[in-house]
Amino acid sequence: MGGPAFESLYYVDRGAADEGGFQAVSAGTGEETKALVRRSVLHTAPASDSGGRAGASLSHVFDGVYVTARGARLAGDDKHRFTHAVATADSALYGAVRPAQLWDAPWWSEQPAPSAECDAVAAEPQPGPFGIEEVRDWVRGLPDGETRLLAVHSALDRLHGHDAAQVRFVGADPAEIVRWLAAATLLLPQEMALRVGFRIYATGPEPGGPGVLALHPEQAGRFAEPGADRNYVVFDLTTGRHSAVEPTESGLHWVPRFLKADPYDVVDAVELAHLFARDAKRRRATLADRLVGGVLMCGESVDDRADAIELVNWLEHAPSSSTTDALERVTEAVMAAGPDRTLLRRLATTVHSGSGAMAGQVRYALLWAEIDEFVRGGDGTQPGTLPERSWTPEEMEKAASLVEAAAGGVEPQRLDPLLRLAASFGVKPRPERFAAAAARFAAWWADNPAAGMNPDRWPCGAELIALLRKELASRLEGPDAGPTATAIRERWWRIFAPAISDPFAPLDAAVAAAAVENGDRSRQDAITAMLGPLREADRPGVGDAVWDALFAHSGPALEEMQRLFAGMPTATLSESLAQKALSALAGSEVSALYLDVLRLLVEHVRDEALLALWKEDGTLRRWLTAFRRSGETPPPAELRAVSKKVFAARGPAIVDALLDGERAKAVDAVVRAGEQLQQVVVGELAAAWDDEATTTERRDRAVVLAFLIGWADDLTPTMRADFDKALEDWAGAHGQADYRRVSRLLRADGPENAAVWHEWLRELSKKTSRKPASPVADWLLGRRRDR
Repeated sequence: MGGPAFESLYYVDRGAADEGGFQAVSAGTGEETKALVRRSVLHTAPASDSGGRAGASLSHVFDGVYVTARGARLAGDDKHRFTHAVATADSALYGAVRPAQLWDAPWWSEQPAPSAECDAVAAEPQPGPFGIEEVRDWVRGLPDGETRLLAVHSALDRLHGHDAAQVRFVGADPAEIVRWLAAATLLLPQEMALRVGFRIYATGPEPGGPGVLALHPEQAGRFAEPGADRNYVVFDLTTGRHSAVEPTESGLHWVPRFLKADPYDVVDAVELAHLFARDAKRRRATLADRLVGGVLMCGESVDDRADAIELVNWLEHAPSSSTTDALERVTEAVMAAGPDRTLLRRLATTVHSGSGAMAGQVRYALLWAEIDEFVRGGDGTQPGTLPERSWTPEEMEKAASLVEAAAGGVEPQRLDPLLRLAASFGVKPRPERFAAAAARFAAWWADNPAAGMNPDRWPCGAELIALLRKELASRLEGPDAGPTATAIRERWWRIFAPAISDPFAPLDAAVAAAAVENGDRSRQDAITAMLGPLREADRPGVGDAVWDALFAHSGPALEEMQRLFAGMPTATLSESLAQKALSALAGSEVSALYLDVLRLLVEHVRDEALLALWKEDGTLRRWLTAFRRSGETPPPAELRAVSKKVFAARGPAIVDALLDGERAKAVDAVVRAGEQLQQVVVGELAAAWDDEATTTERRDRAVVLAFLIGWADDLTPTMRADFDKALEDWAGAHGQADYRRVSRLLRADGPENAAVWHEWLRELSKKTSRKPASPVADWLLGRRRDR
């Protein structure tokens, strides 16, 4: 026999004189199974049994192995009782059939096998006459059938809890008892139904026996009285009386449905609810599990908010076995119940990543509910943030139309919370669809600059800013120009600054001036925005317009003037603009940047002092250019006309060129250039060797260059003293490792340089407390006299 199957066992009980034994078993049946059958399910007949089929019995037990057994007297034999048992450790072999449904199944054997081995019984065995529909119809036909089934089911349901009480049926018809067991266990999940052990019939009460015992009235005695003992529940089928049984939640839920709806669907719903509970690691199905089972298997709807909440609770923690289709159908059931805003928000948060169509319907329903609440006077505040979800074009059109309709009817000051509500749903309404209301809002907004509006929180902020811009631009040209300009300078400029582009537009000009006045990043952004118009040489007066727009409230910095004029076409730099720039330049200290700006404006310079400054700078720049190219410099006489302030302004550039050039030529150039340049160079070299931002090598080169210049023959005593003082300060702040690096650089230019350096350092270390006016100068002069 192929495929999974039950073990099959035949047992013959030969009476008191012969204890009997297994007449036949299927291949592979173990001794433990035999022992379980022998002690638990062997046929016992009631005292009134006269033989034949009327004396049949049915038993079921679980003790690591599931065993179901049918027993009867052998036909024509008053002494011998025959039991046929089937056993398995795999509950799946029962399929959807409950053990009680196996009563009178056609495959039960009623007589011994021809040999010691019998056939196994195939999985998912065929039930007897008590199918799902037959059992349901039988209960419905009984007086008080629903009440009695609720009591039986609840009693059996409690067998799986800590308050279990043995259930005892008293009745002369075993088939009636089996019907009640079948009906009650069909409303238990199969996993639990298979754990309900029963014996029909027992010869008497069995305190340690199975959960369900059936007693014949002749053998029940005092145990047939309901309520006599709280340790067991009695159902007397002869009188119709039974012990008081408190209904279980499961019974209250499933029994009415079993009797009124499709019983097959209800049984499947019971099983599905149990599956959900097991996947969620719950011992028993909850109301939510049962409701979902009913929705999915029976097509049930939910009628009140409490049940809808249970479904949402379930969706929020849906077990992994839930399919997308199942989640969508449960969501549909919640939606059909007409959930309120609170429940809709929970639902929208839960199903946002689920089925597109249903998630969209939920989110639209929530948006509708929120807008309805807002229109009724709510403040539009949202409790938390919805997960992101992209609307389909059709959904967006529908949602946007909903917001637009509401926007058209709200007071201007309430448009802000409505738009923030729309933004929280990712909906972008179109202001042109509520144009009149949008225009009213722009006018109200212009009247209330301190209202605290934040367009970044609106999905259509750019469009409403454009309307505000139009409103303010109009006011700047009317009788309210003064107050409007003040409001722009104080508040509005922040909103419009990112979009300024036209210096001739009064609004852009006012915004640019306020942004520059404010400083920080907004100042630089405003100047950057105006660089574009400056390049439009065919627009007369554009340079003046840009200047006036930017610097109406705050004068320019040198860096800003350089930015403006460096890329400006010649035609754009008008005489009036140049004079404005020169006036701003006049108050600045002479620096490299000052001189660079002066060069850009020189064609418009009329001041002799500025022209002289420009010429000096030109002379110095030519001298620097010649040195950078070849290390040679023009005759030093040309530098005599250069003022110290020009040397100082270009000081960093001069030292950069000297340090980057050949050292001997750099020394010669500095010595020949004269004392004014030397005064600047000594200070800049000291700044260079103190600059922690540059490399150690560059700092060391600055020390070497200062030392070689200070040792030069043609240096004046005054300048020797200046270089000597600077080097002495450096030496006092540094140590031997620094001295050695400088020595290596000097040695590269000639061994004598390094020797002089070491001797100078020794002399410096020997100085007495009386500090010479110029120790290096005195020492160098002595060296020269010796030569």
